[in-house]
Amino acid sequence: MGLKSKILAALVAVLVVGAAVFAVLDRDFHFIGGNGQVVDDLISRNAAARGGIDAWRAVSTLRLAGEMDLGQELHVPYVLVQKRPGKMCLEFEFNEKKAVQCVDGKTGWKLLPFMGRAAPEPMTAAEMQEIAGTVDPEGLLLDSYERGFHVELVGHVSVDGRSTSKLQVTLPSDTVRWVYLDDETALEVKLEAMRKLRGKERLMETTYSDWGRVDGLLIPRRQETRYNGESESHFITVENISVNPPIDDQRFAMPASGNGGNTS
Repeated sequence: MGLKSKILAALVAVLVVGAAVFAVLDRDFHFIGGNGQVVDDLISRNAAARGGIDAWRAVSTLRLAGEMDLGQELHVPYVLVQKRPGKMCLEFEFNEKKAVQCVDGKTGWKLLPFMGRAAPEPMTAAEMQEIAGTVDPEGLLLDSYERGFHVELVGHVSVDGRSTSKLQVTLPSDTVRWVYLDDETALEVKLEAMRKLRGKERLMETTYSDWGRVDGLLIPRRQETRYNGESESHFITVENISVNPPIDDQRFAMPASGNGGNTS
């Protein structure tokens, strides 16, 4: 895989998991699917482990900053901002040029100068589906019942020697994600999703580690993503976290020129 393709693969990973670290909190613990009470109990335990459901309900905006691995030992700083409802923007610099990918709540846009694209352009329908359900700070399961998500317990699986409960989340678009919760700590261990790589559907898995507490909320500070069958992985680290910083809606709008906006 060339460097440009690796960068695109890393971007997909960041956009998918940037919000998915919050994917197992549910406001009222409403679920559809089998094992409903068991799932309710798992989500309740996770909410408590992560700082409490009331604390997460109060999160309306989030800003994460750290380092992103683009492959071939190339590491760059990034900023990821999120705002309810449905807004997210990722920004990083490569070869002294700013790259941006944003969702404004309805549509998405991107600025990828390293791909020879000097002006912002809309995301494709396929790209929008890649990040479906993960643009808000709450992730996949908050308000899952109201959003029409189907959530069920698939079973119990060992992940790196830890017993985990595997949850399957089906979005209204029929997109499926799988979340693994540590049976002992109730924290997320892994997220799985199907993604296209070089034109083929591949399973992408992301693992979470280095959990830290910020304003009473527990957040993983390292996420590592790899495609099934690939030896190389990509990581992102979270070094700075701001909870509920002021973020104007204009931050997520596609600019008319190629300046790419600002997520700082």
